[in-house]
Amino acid sequence: MTGLRALVLALSASVALVGAARPPATVFDLSDALGKAAPALTLTAADGSPLALLDVNGKPTYVFLFAGWCGPCQEAMPFVRSAYAKYGDRVNFVGVDVLEDASAARKAIATAALPFPVAIYPIDQLDKVVAPDVQLHAGTKYRIPADFLLDPGGVVRYAWHGLSVNDGGDPVDVLPDYLAKLGIQ
Repeated sequence: MTGLRALVLALSASVALVGAARPPATVFDLSDALGKAAPALTLTAADGSPLALLDVNGKPTYVFLFAGWCGPCQEAMPFVRSAYAKYGDRVNFVGVDVLEDASAARKAIATAALPFPVAIYPIDQLDKVVAPDVQLHAGTKYRIPADFLLDPGGVVRYAWHGLSVNDGGDPVDVLPDYLAKLGIQ
């Protein structure tokens, strides 16, 4: 019986160590959750209050990652504002300023004047969890603007990175098409 007990203790310790080695989830991990439940994240709103990403209230959630210095993000802003005006009563909207310091983020949020909750995920917070060289070589995962659409149960159904453009290179709003796939017209 002692050998079995030692084996169980060793397995428990291994599981604890593996779990402890896993870095905390970031807002960018939504990219890895396509078809799965979004990671439970509580971000910090621009006013300093906590903002739970998965506070879905039985509605789909649209998450928009942007930065003040990002030209394509600025080009996407009119689409995001328009979508909120049209769907804001049926869809939770959350903006997250990323990849810049907190001071610049607060300025960008004030300039953007988005009509829904906006959180700050400063670059130094990301750098503590994911090394900058890993971010640079991770493909599209850390590319912005980044958009995510979660279903009412918190499952990431759609993700797109970069400004969506048509064949002529003009920016287009793809959110209505994705919302339609969730039954939102």
